[in-house]
Amino acid sequence: MIEHVFGGSWTEDKLRRLHEYLIAYRNIFTSNPRARYFKTWYVDAFAGTGSRSTPKSASLQLDYGDGYLVDDDTSNFLDGSAKIALGLPSPFDHYLFIEESRKRAETLQESVLADFPTLAERVQIEIADANLALCEWCSERDWSKERAVVFLDPYGMQVEWKTITTLAATKGIDLWYLFPIATRVLTRDGDMDKQWAKRLDVLFGTPDWRSRFYSTRKAETLFGPVENVERDATEQNIQNFIEERLDTCFVAVARSRILRNSKSSPLFALCFAASNEKGAKPALKIAQYILES
Repeated sequence: MIEHVFGGSWTEDKLRRLHEYLIAYRNIFTSNPRARYFKTWYVDAFAGTGSRSTPKSASLQLDYGDGYLVDDDTSNFLDGSAKIALGLPSPFDHYLFIEESRKRAETLQESVLADFPTLAERVQIEIADANLALCEWCSERDWSKERAVVFLDPYGMQVEWKTITTLAATKGIDLWYLFPIATRVLTRDGDMDKQWAKRLDVLFGTPDWRSRFYSTRKAETLFGPVENVERDATEQNIQNFIEERLDTCFVAVARSRILRNSKSSPLFALCFAASNEKGAKPALKIAQYILES
C-alpha cells in the first residue's frame, strides 16, 4: 500500500472540524422532510489514499509542489478526510473522490472495498486534475435535486479561481477550502518570478492582490524623490482578502480559522462558504460555531 505522509496537530484540527460539520449536515438531510428530497454528495478533490501517515517525531515542511516532506520513517496511520466521510453514522448518498496520482487512487479504491464494502457502489473515484474534474462534475449535476459538500484540501496553490466560481454558481454546494497562507511567495519588495505572479492571479482570480499586499510610497532624499515598496502581506490581510474574494460569489462566508504548524507559523486558512440561499443561514451558523470552537 502506498503511504501518504502529511500532517501534524493542525491536520487533526482541520479534520475534526470537517467531521463535525459533515455529521451536522447529514443530520439536517435525514431529519428535515424537505431536505430529504435532495440526494447528497461528498466531494474530496484532493483525496489521496484515504489514510494518512503522520510521523511520530519529524519536522514537517510545506511544499508548494507535490506534497509534504518529512525526515522520519516512523509513522502513525490515521484516517484521512475520505475515510472520515465514509465512516459517518449517516453516510452521503454519493461520494466523489478526485486524485491525480494513479497509485494513490488505486490505494484509495482498495481501501473503500476493504473497509466500506456496503458503500462501494456509492463511491466514484476519478484520476484527474481536480480543477477540470470538479467543473465537469458540476455541469453534470441536477442542482434542483442534488446538494453537496465539497472539500478542497490542496497541497499548495493548485486550486484555480474559476473552479471556485463554478462551485458557487451551482447554488447547491457548501464549500470547505483549505487556503494556503502563501506569505513566503509574496516577496518583500514585490519583485517575484513571473510564473509565481501568474499563479497568484489564478489563485485569487484577480491581479488585485498586488495593490492589496503592496503599496508604493515616495520619500524625499538628498538625491531627490525615491519610491519605496511596502509589503502588507500579513496572515490577517491574506485571510481577509480570500474571505472577501469568496464573498463575491457565495451567498454566505464564515470567518476562517488560521491553522499553524508546531512553530506557530501560519500554513492555511480553513474557509467555509455556502452557495444555497435557503440553506446558507443555518449552514453558516453551524460552520462558524465549529470554526470558533
